[in-house]
Formats: sequence, structure tokens, C-alpha cells
Amino acid sequence: MILSASDNAHEASERLAHTNLSTKVYEFMRSALANGELLPGQKLSARTLIDRLGVSQTPVREAMLQLVAERALTMHRNKSVTVPVLSADDYIELRDIRVALEGLACRCAAENVKNADLVALGKLHRQMMVAKRGGDYRSTMRLNREFHLGIYALSGRAELVALIESLWVRTGPYLNLIYRDTVPLPKTHEHDGLLAALKARDPELAAQAVAQDIIRGGEPVVNALRADAQAQAESA
Repeated sequence: MILSASDNAHEASERLAHTNLSTKVYEFMRSALANGELLPGQKLSARTLIDRLGVSQTPVREAMLQLVAERALTMHRNKSVTVPVLSADDYIELRDIRVALEGLACRCAAENVKNADLVALGKLHRQMMVAKRGGDYRSTMRLNREFHLGIYALSGRAELVALIESLWVRTGPYLNLIYRDTVPLPKTHEHDGLLAALKARDPELAAQAVAQDIIRGGEPVVNALRADAQAQAESA
């Protein structure tokens, strides 16, 4: 059968619409993972996503499969899909890769940052601290991600930022472990040192500041994962 030009245009339009839907679901799920809205081991319901996003099963399935391929989700033998469960060693490995890549991004950002950027970043940090003091940890995690990615975008290195974002997607669900136990807020925050380094246009100081933020900020996660592993071993 020979298709007319209008038929070809219609098919192309349908393919584009389908691609856009798959991308919409994919980006929604990536953001949910990176912002800590999903928990380690949580089973994902395709029906819930279909109802929430108003799409068919196909784009949801395609988005899930793409995230499985990226190791951001796990598919089991019964075809169920869950958020991966990392060991402390797994998490530390990803954390160390983050330190290297985000340090590079901060070095580049320190060379490109403008005063207007510093104002915008300072505002994001203050909003994050207000949310944290108020116990709104979902907003805290979202604003923290916006703060960091806002800095990395200043690096001007799109491929580097894409790699960093993929690591945040994989480690984001574990941000919830930071707030599992209530701890007093410190007088200073690692973001203060990072902002100071950017203001000074000091690449090495910026890299050191973000490394400190990642490592210190992740200590509760590592401690919680080790405690959970020990508890499981003792109950076995």
C-alpha cells in the first residue's frame, strides 16, 4: 500500500505525540527519584502513573524500561518494578563518583559564575533552609537539588551535567534516610562554604566545598544503611 503525503504526515504526528508522552512520563519518574519522592525498595504501580499522568500503559512501560536500563529501577522475574536497594558500599561508590564529577562542575562554574547567579543561588539556599527548619523535607530535597543543579549548569558542560543528573536519580531515594532521625540544625551549612567559594571565583575551593557537602550530607545515609544491614544479619 502506498501512503499519501497526508498519511505520512499523520503517522509522523502520531509518532511524535507518542514520543512526547514517553518523555513526559520518563522525566516525571526521574524527578520523583532524584527528589527523594520514591523510597528504596518501593514497588511502582503502572496503574497509578497512568491515572496520575493521564496517559496509556505504553508510554509508562517504555519509561520504566528505559529507567531499568539506566539502573535507576529494578525489574524482577515476575515483571514487577521497584526502586533499587543499595548496600552501603554501593552508595559510597556512587557518592565518590559524584564527588569527582560535581567537583569538576563546580570548578568550571566558579570560572563562569556571575553576581546575578550568586543572588539566585543564595535565594534557593535560604528557601531550602526555611523548608528544613519547618520540617518540610520534601521541599528541602527538591530545593537542594535545584541549588546544586543550578550551580552545575553554570559549568557550561551539558554532558557532565547529564551524568551528574543520572547519579542523582540513582541516589535520590536515599535522601530520605537523612531525615529518618531528627537532628538539630547546625549553625552553618556546607552550602555557605560553596557559595563563598563561588563568590571568590576559586575553582579548587568550590570543588572542596561540594565534596564536603556530599560526604558530610551523606553520612546519615551510610550510617543508616550499615545499621539496617547489621540488623538484618542479626535477625537472620
